Amino acid sequence: MVAISDFVKIQKNDSCKHLATGMRYPNFVQWSGFVIPEFANIGLLHAGCDEDLALRRELGNYARVRMASSFDVLTLFCASLSESISENVKEVNGTIDVDFLAQCKNATEFLDIVKTLTEKYTDKITFHPFLGIHSDKENNLPLATMLLDSGLFEGIELYGSTYAENPEKFLEIFKMARNMNMKSRICCLGFRTLPDRESIFEIMLNLKPTHLMNPNIAINNDGLRIFKNGTLYPEVCDFIKDHNVHIEFSPAPILSGKKGEQKAQIIRAFAENDISFSLCTEDMLFLNKSISEFATDLCNTGVFSVEEMSQLISDTPSAT
Repeated sequence: MVAISDFVKIQKNDSCKHLATGMRYPNFVQWSGFVIPEFANIGLLHAGCDEDLALRRELGNYARVRMASSFDVLTLFCASLSESISENVKEVNGTIDVDFLAQCKNATEFLDIVKTLTEKYTDKITFHPFLGIHSDKENNLPLATMLLDSGLFEGIELYGSTYAENPEKFLEIFKMARNMNMKSRICCLGFRTLPDRESIFEIMLNLKPTHLMNPNIAINNDGLRIFKNGTLYPEVCDFIKDHNVHIEFSPAPILSGKKGEQKAQIIRAFAENDISFSLCTEDMLFLNKSISEFATDLCNTGVFSVEEMSQLISDTPSAT
């Protein structure tokens, strides 16, 4: 069995970390000063199902209840970066949701948080700020555009699933990101209900994201013809390579037992096809996995060696 200690000592990179949920539960309790009654239900639901996503949104609201000022927002984000530093992460792409502008007096105060985070830990970690936009909250797009104009962000992240229903609503923000030479990420959660692979390709061609999060969510839908019998369809490999898309895998939606081995095999398929990919923590509060723990789980399935995984997690994330 591979031990976590094999990876803790390695200087690592985390290609996607949501700063609002980037710490473990005990550290969240220390920051907030209270416990979350429903937290024990995390993990009892099938990850990625509607009930699970609703519970996560509800739990995320607890952080906002605790926030009375921009200083509270800053200390929450600092807790996430401190968690990364303690795990010997040296470079991180950290997502800050545009929603947190509501906890600030104005946009300047919000942007000051980004500046502080970028400068505060320069001797310990390199922080690449991404602006997060939930696809259920398209009314935030004008605010996101204003914040991107600051030049402080290095990328955008579109999460949720409803973007797949009306991707045209997000064309301008993705075009803006390209024009500003930013990275852009979408989560594959929206792909799982699409009727066919061509519908996925159409969204990708329109939005032109540089990063794709957790394609294994869509892979579990056999009708999409992405992955079968341990092999990626050649058309999928060609599309990803032709459009220079970087793939990211987090511990979601499940990494334990048979599900863990299945996910490891999917990641191995991307590796064997020379597709650019990296590992990330995404939401440590909910997923409770560091990069070292995620790497250990993958190795203990027997699909990856310690040497392969050590090289993977120490490579620079595709954000610079």
